[in-house]
Amino acid sequence: MPRHLALASLCLTLLAAPAPARAEERITAPAMAPAPVVTAVVEQSRLRLPATFVGSVEPRYSAAVAAEVDGLVEELRARKGDRVAKGEALARLRAYPTELQLEEARAALAEVQARLAKAEADLQRARTLFTEKFISAEELQGRQTEHDALDQAVRRQKATVKVLVDRLSRMTIRAPFAGQVVMEATEVGQWLAEGDKVLELADLSLVKVMVPVPEQFLPRLAARSPAEVTFDALPGAVYNGTLTAIVPRGDTTARTFPVEVSVANPRGEILAGMLARITFRTGQEEQQLLVPKDAFVPHADGGGHVVVVREEKAVIVQVRVLAAADRHFAVRPVEGELAAGERVVTRGNERLRAGQPLREAAAGSGGGTPP
Repeated sequence: MPRHLALASLCLTLLAAPAPARAEERITAPAMAPAPVVTAVVEQSRLRLPATFVGSVEPRYSAAVAAEVDGLVEELRARKGDRVAKGEALARLRAYPTELQLEEARAALAEVQARLAKAEADLQRARTLFTEKFISAEELQGRQTEHDALDQAVRRQKATVKVLVDRLSRMTIRAPFAGQVVMEATEVGQWLAEGDKVLELADLSLVKVMVPVPEQFLPRLAARSPAEVTFDALPGAVYNGTLTAIVPRGDTTARTFPVEVSVANPRGEILAGMLARITFRTGQEEQQLLVPKDAFVPHADGGGHVVVVREEKAVIVQVRVLAAADRHFAVRPVEGELAAGERVVTRGNERLRAGQPLREAAAGSGGGTPP
């Protein structure tokens, strides 16, 4: 090969060969630095776990208010949704014909009373004359009979007046208890027979929550047991309830028994038919795992996890919250293992990944703030 061709080939070979690595490039990249975290110890304690059931709201009292006498509706003073006091007028029937009958009955009573007063005076004179032997016993007896008949007529007429007065008062239909009108059943101008419904009234100042409870839970309940009550329609509000009755007739299919919980409703925001969640704290005490509330990382689906420190690395343990206890959650692992005495991350746990190296930034039992 000619010399000039050999030199050209050598130059091409040198240009194609990789350049030697620099010293700094031959050093391996450093591993991921441990994340600084704050941890707390998983505790164990005996707790009485709550039990929650779903029920429905019913009014304390609910009544179909009916007409006690027949008549034409002349005025309807309470409408659907109105709040009424006990004894307040709800509706009035046309009373003019009854008022005329009452006026006539009172006039008849006055007439009979006047005749009775004359008969009493005649009877007194007859007794005097009989004592002086001016009249016979038969004549005295006649005056006595006349007096007694008029006395009975007065009694009958007084009774007639009382019946009409009572009828007149019943033509004003009043609320039997304080409550709220939930339904109207008549209108002005309608004829009502005795017993026809005028409207429906409910008392919601104290509501009853009826909840079906499984039979195996009943032995843990007792009269006046406290309960916490929440309503899906009233988020964030927690009401104190009291168990007032356990109905001794259950559902033979579901094996549940109706339990009544009473809840005060002074503002009237709890409405009949609302869905309620009732929590009883009367279960048996059991050993439970406790983690600080800051250690629990909630998920969008309602679950959550805690980050456990094992061999200075993050281990994700899926847990379910059973109850809140002061500053802790009672939890139960649903995926993975968790034991009392282990340490869980309470600060920065939202961004940790499984296997990520960790470094204790500030030791503590309650999850303090790192320096």
